[in-house]
Formats: sequence, C-alpha cells, structure tokens
Amino acid sequence: MWKRILVSFFLVVLLILIAMYGASYSISKLQMKYGLKAQTQKTPSIYESLQAIMPTITSWSILSVVVAVSAMLAYRLLVQRGRLLGTVKPRDFVKHILVFGPTGSGKTSTAVRAADLALRRGAETIIIDWKGEYDGYFNGATVIRKLDILRPDVDYETYSLILTDILRDVLELTEPMSYMLYDELVKGYRMHGGSLTFSKIIKSLEARRLAALNARSYAEANIAEGLIRRVYLLALDEKRSATNTIGSSKVTIYDLSTLPTYQLRCLYAQIILWRIYNNVRSSCRPAGKPRLSKLLVLEESQNYIKPRRPERMPNIGERIVNELRGYGVGALIISPDPTQLPYHMARDSGAAISIGYQGLPEIVAELLSFYRYSDIKKLIKTTGKMRAYIYYNGRLRVRGIPKPYRKVIDLGVATREEMVTAVEEAEAEEAGKHVVRATREPGELRLEEEEIPIEKIEKEKVKEEVETVGAVEEVEGPESSRVDPSGGFPVRVFR
Repeated sequence: MWKRILVSFFLVVLLILIAMYGASYSISKLQMKYGLKAQTQKTPSIYESLQAIMPTITSWSILSVVVAVSAMLAYRLLVQRGRLLGTVKPRDFVKHILVFGPTGSGKTSTAVRAADLALRRGAETIIIDWKGEYDGYFNGATVIRKLDILRPDVDYETYSLILTDILRDVLELTEPMSYMLYDELVKGYRMHGGSLTFSKIIKSLEARRLAALNARSYAEANIAEGLIRRVYLLALDEKRSATNTIGSSKVTIYDLSTLPTYQLRCLYAQIILWRIYNNVRSSCRPAGKPRLSKLLVLEESQNYIKPRRPERMPNIGERIVNELRGYGVGALIISPDPTQLPYHMARDSGAAISIGYQGLPEIVAELLSFYRYSDIKKLIKTTGKMRAYIYYNGRLRVRGIPKPYRKVIDLGVATREEMVTAVEEAEAEEAGKHVVRATREPGELRLEEEEIPIEKIEKEKVKEEVETVGAVEEVEGPESSRVDPSGGFPVRVFR
C-alpha cells in the first residue's frame, strides 16, 4: 500500500512542477516580448496577447495531459498487478472466492496467481490438489501424498467422533454402522493407542461378527459385515507405500492424484480440512475483521463440499469452510459449475469469478441480464465469446480470460524425500519378524538379520488373537462351537 501512495505522490508533484514551469516560461516570454516596447508603443490588445502566448499554452497543456494520462495508466497497472485478475484485492481472500469454469478455461492459472498474491502478503498456502497439477508451479514446496488417517490430533474419543462423522458422509454409513464404528474406534484406541490400524479394526469387527452369529444375533452380524466391506478400502490404503516431499511450510500441496479411488480422495480432503480447522482453532481466536493468514486452494471442491437441499444439514467439509474465515483462513473454492456447490455459497462469498457465461451463479446471471446489460445487443456482444465475469463488491466486471501462468514460484528451500512405508512392513518390523539392520565393517557394508525366537513370536500371536476375540467363550464338549480367530465361520467340534 505504501508503494502506491509513494508513486501517486511522486506523479502529482511532477505534474505540479511541470505546470509551474510552463506558467513561469510563458510569463517570461510575455515580459521579453512586451516589456521594453510598452513605453514607446501602444498597449497590445487582449486578442494579440492571447495570440502571442497561445502556442506556449498549447504545448504545455499537451505535455501536462500526457503526463497526467501516463500517471493514471501507471497507477492503474500497478494496482491491477497486485489484484487477482486485476479486480479482487488479496485482503478479501479471507471472505472466500468462488471460481467456476469448464476444463481448460484457466482455473488453475487463476489459483496459482492467487497463491502468489497471498505469499507476497506473508500468508501460507495450502492446496488440495485433486489432479496433481500444482507441483510444477512451486519450487521447494511440501508435497504430501499419504496421510496417517488414524493419527489423532485431539483425545481419542473426540477424534473417534470426528472420524466417524467424516466416514459416515464419505462411505454412506447407516446410523447402526456409525455407532458400531465409533465403538470399535474407541476400543481400538484404548487397546492399541497410536498404533491402531484399520487392519486391526477389521479383525475386531470379524470377531464381533462371529460372536453375533454364535449368539444368533443376525442383525448385528449383518451390520458388522457391511462395515467390514466399507472399511476394507481404508485397510488397502494402509498397505500402499508413498513418498512425501518435505520442503517449505509456506506452500503445502496435498497430492490426491495418486489415490486409487474416489472415496479415498474425498476422505483425505475432509481429514485435511478438519486438521487445518483444529490447528487454527487451537492457536488463535476468531476475530471480527480477521487478517489473511492462510489461503486454501480447494480444487474440485464439489467432491467434498457437496450440494444439498436447504432443509438438510451441511456436511463436515461445508461446516469447516464456513467457520474458517473467522480465523483468518480464506478459501479459493474451485468447481466447474455453481450448481455442484451449496446454493448459499455464491451469496456468502467475497467474490464470484466465472470463466465463461455458462458458469455464472444465478445471482450474477440476473445482474448481467437485467442490471448492467439491459440492451440485448450489448448482452450478445458480451456473451458471444469466452470472458471472465467477476462479481465483486456489488458490481459486475468483465475481463479477458486468464492467461496461462508460466512462471515457477521459487520458495528458496531445499527439499528432501520421506518414505512412508506400508503398515504391514511397519508391523512386521515392530513384531520382530524381519528386522534388518545395516552394520559397517572396515571397508564393506553388510546387512545382518536379527533372529527372533519362534516361541516368542507364537506366544505374542496367541495373546493378540485372544484379545481380539474378546468376550467369546469357548466350551469344550459334545457339539461345542469354537470361533476361528483367523476370521472364518464357527467350527463345530464333535467328540
């Protein structure tokens, strides 16, 4: 802001100096021409005086107009350079910006420009990259490709509630399934603590299903079976190995393009939003006029901020985005079509940008048709080709389509790769089945395998199976039933 004030002050002073110099030059010319001859000759008329100084006035007036127009253009270019698409101020990013448009229209370029403006103001940028497009725009950014979903940021019971709420939306769980999942999460955290995995939850659910079958509680067995089928997808993600790039904390990119299924991408996106919300809520308090501290770039936001009817409750993604603005966290919400987002977001946002007339929200389309462009010829001319329509501060502005962003933003930080191993490998190493250590001898590098006694492994395995089965009782005798700990059906034993 102070740069603009300084440039404006300099241009105004320059214009005043030019005007003063032109006036003094004109006066000196008049004195030189009429000063000595005024005593001997008659006084010239007003017409003759104006005719004599007219060339000087004309030349200096033209010069003043040129300087004034140049100053206005320079100031306008300077102002537009510091705004998104030459219109939206970065300080208004905290009110949330909506960006609509078809594929290839320039939404990603607009998002990168917004991230660049936010970085200039000292704000961090967090990008939920649905398609893997943003890694090449930033040099030195942190790129996360795999998360530990079961890592709690709060106490176990609270996180179990949050995770159950998210999984209910993503996996479309029924109320009985949600309650059973919450119960299993709480029991799993009490038993395993931070080492809880979805594979262990599935084993516990299988034992619960078998116990229900033995007790002929088929409804509970069906609930457990349906829950196993849905949670099994998360257990597959735990077996996936990935590499995270650790770099600058100014830009964090969550690359969801490597995830194999749509449900996992939606789950990751909502987990990321919850962790951001929990982090800012624990570090600061909401303010009346918050200052932009973080900018969220939410690509393909319609997948985790889903549309709904007015009478239905918003999902957790919509609730978090609505509350983040009070903590100074703005969001650039990107979607192909405004109908794929909740209806109220176009009215509550700070600005709505539509690249192409087809992506305009209803409120902006009404303004375009009836408010500013009442003439049908102007309306056809305006909507006849691809343009960017920006509804900002109660006014509608029409700009050209965004140009491709070809610049690479260098964050000036060296990056390092961090391997995130699969859960099976981590559990095997923790259990001591395959512990490989590197030992350096003089002049060579040799790998040694540490052997663990088989009796110790079997003893720990039996203990874990007993804890997993829980309250299932086994009674020896004629036609007694025994629960198979590997997850099969009850085995009838006849004697």
